[in-house]
Amino acid sequence: MALEELLDLTAQRRLRPLVGAEYDLAQARNAHEDLLGRRTKGKLVLLPRK
Repeated sequence: MALEELLDLTAQRRLRPLVGAEYDLAQARNAHEDLLGRRTKGKLVLLPRK
């Protein structure tokens, strides 16, 4: 199955997503606005910081 293969490659660190930006969880609104405004590239990560 394709999904199992992708997950396996990710677990082996042979496939890594492109992280375009990281946002504190408190900035989730800003992250969504940047997505909607097409101001991002790659994946956005929300970090559960204080």
